[in-house]
Amino acid sequence: MLRLDEDCEVDETYVNAGLKGRNRRGNKGRKRGGTRRRGRGTYGTDRPPIFTVVGRKTRTTIYRMEKRADARSVRRVIRSHVAMGNTIYTDDYCSYRGLYGYGYRSVPHSEGVYACGDARINGCESRNLCFDIFMLPRCGVAKDHLDLYVASATVWVSLYVLELCETLESIEFILFGHQPKKL
Repeated sequence: MLRLDEDCEVDETYVNAGLKGRNRRGNKGRKRGGTRRRGRGTYGTDRPPIFTVVGRKTRTTIYRMEKRADARSVRRVIRSHVAMGNTIYTDDYCSYRGLYGYGYRSVPHSEGVYACGDARINGCESRNLCFDIFMLPRCGVAKDHLDLYVASATVWVSLYVLELCETLESIEFILFGHQPKKL
């Protein structure tokens, strides 16, 4: 499992993913319109959250699907992908509070603020857009297989979105733990 030992940005996005290819309504036919519910999605409402973790130095991107976007899921994602002692930059969603063992800085998006000094999550927001672009030609996915698409998107972003030189630098940083020398 990929683990970043640097300050990271963390954000979540939601993906429409249902029971594609299976009859979920019995023999009632297709339901048209009105399928989107208000609020944050969950696996049960066919809008599972995809967490995005972006390293500030290496710009390494990790996507991870969870069933819910509650505090327990957030802690599980951060503890498994970010080393203790690093600073986490997030938005002001309440599930990100209480991350013990990490530095914590947030940006109050609800107040219309998107950057405040070094507290910003613009890298995560752009990687969420890259994830949406990756999912666009798939025309919807079954939520049972969404974790495989998320893993594929992690590889796709590192290979095709980052420039080749940056990709090689981030791979070298992950493997050997140092920044390459500039020529």
